[in-house]
Amino acid sequence: MLDVLYVEDNPDDADVFGRVIRKMEKGISYKVINVGSEALDYLTAEGKYGQQTAPLPKLLLLDLDLSEYSGFEIIQRARSLARTRLLPIVVFSTSDNPQDISQSLALGANAYVVKPGSYQSINQMLRRLCDFWLIDNNIVT
Repeated sequence: MLDVLYVEDNPDDADVFGRVIRKMEKGISYKVINVGSEALDYLTAEGKYGQQTAPLPKLLLLDLDLSEYSGFEIIQRARSLARTRLLPIVVFSTSDNPQDISQSLALGANAYVVKPGSYQSINQMLRRLCDFWLIDNNIVT
């Protein structure tokens, strides 16, 4: 089973995420997808993921500003499908715009987290997110 699916088109942010997760003692499995359309294919088990049903992650960590489909569209689509209806979705964005936060939550995101600026802060934030969503949270998808 996959622990975290991170949808992020910024290679620097994806690299920081990978370095932080690999340093954790918990052995968290993850996949990074950098294009909105591929993320939708993964979640819906279509396109290149149609031959084998891609394992749903325990957590979808999602940036809003993506190519082809926005994070908003991915949330909306994920919530419309039985396969992903209960999948925990956390928006992880640089935007602190109240409208982005409200729209994300209204579409069905479980939480909205603004990306901190420093590596140390991102490290601490991702550790807390993983502890809660992968260990403490008892949602079955």
